[in-house]
Amino acid sequence: MAFGIMKSRKFVVWGTALGFAAATVVAQDTGLKYRFAPESGDCDLVEAHRGALVHTRQATATAEGGLGDLFKQLGDLCRAAGADLDDAARLNLYASTDDPALLDAVRAGVRGRWQPGVRMPAVTLVVTPLPGGAWVAGDAVVWKKAAPDAGPVVEHFQGDTATMPPGRDIFHLSGRAAKADTLAEATRGTVAELLAVLKELGGRPADAVRIKAFVQPMSDWQSVHREIEAAFGESGAPPVVLVEWTSSLPTEIEMIAAAPDRAETEETLTFFTPSGDKASPVFSRVARVHGDTLLYTRGIVGTEADTPDAEVKSAFARLDDFARGSGSDLRHLVKATYYVSDDAVSKAHNEIRPHVFDPARPPAASKVAVKTLADRDRGLLMDFIAVPAPKGGK
Repeated sequence: MAFGIMKSRKFVVWGTALGFAAATVVAQDTGLKYRFAPESGDCDLVEAHRGALVHTRQATATAEGGLGDLFKQLGDLCRAAGADLDDAARLNLYASTDDPALLDAVRAGVRGRWQPGVRMPAVTLVVTPLPGGAWVAGDAVVWKKAAPDAGPVVEHFQGDTATMPPGRDIFHLSGRAAKADTLAEATRGTVAELLAVLKELGGRPADAVRIKAFVQPMSDWQSVHREIEAAFGESGAPPVVLVEWTSSLPTEIEMIAAAPDRAETEETLTFFTPSGDKASPVFSRVARVHGDTLLYTRGIVGTEADTPDAEVKSAFARLDDFARGSGSDLRHLVKATYYVSDDAVSKAHNEIRPHVFDPARPPAASKVAVKTLADRDRGLLMDFIAVPAPKGGK
């Protein structure tokens, strides 16, 4: 595939002939709008107008229970929070192996549970060992209508769900990794760092909405939960999601939290570097969402390519299509997660990423090395949260 280079401000986008030809469907009586891939009916992107966004913990199921049990668990979590899994904007799914039969079953399960081309969340499918030796797992971000008297407090329900109130900005804290010899010690130190950043931002532990931890080994998952629960104490831990990574460090942990208020600004997104941290041109330490609309992409992979560079460039080109087709751009990306399973592709990603983003406005991010991807002939999987670019903004 030939790539044309389009320069915009200080960053570069590799343009392709992909185009954004997706069909757009508005879900009645919700704040959701879906953009579907015309060839498959799968959802490329979900636009969620802020109601009260419910974030679930990671639910797990055995092979005996299967996808039906997993979706029932997630549905029960949503109902307890006053939401409906039908209104999921983002669905993160986890398969315990890269067995093609399992991956096909997961994909078929999504299409059976929702309606391709009509109503479907943006899905990212990750291969990882799971807590307790589970077969499959999943977590979701679900839209629910905000009650007229909805208050500003994050609603927590027994660590199962946390609901982002509609009247506050949203913080996305990039993954942090405290150095330690054991997973428990590293979890304790990393959560302490995250809570210190949240305090500097004016937040409290009770404002946390979700924690996602990339850990190794997964067999020690219970110590991660214990340390997180101890760190949050009486305020209660937010929903937790675990993925195994391959790293010299035991863990990297990221957080979503409610900001103390809604800032008076015409911007839809701003960024912050905490004291003691060094600003990076490829990821922001903290992204703050001000707008009333969030955009969730599905898991993005590049087209089949002969070289790692071509694979990475085509993935970013697809991201650019998604963003521009939904009224956003590469300067209004909130959060990126990059899963890499191939050293050469990871190196290409490191070399190319600085040319993709405006160095003053890169998204918050976590980069996670994993053993394999659901698309086994690819070395990079990435998903994003974005916001629309302000009309007339820069």
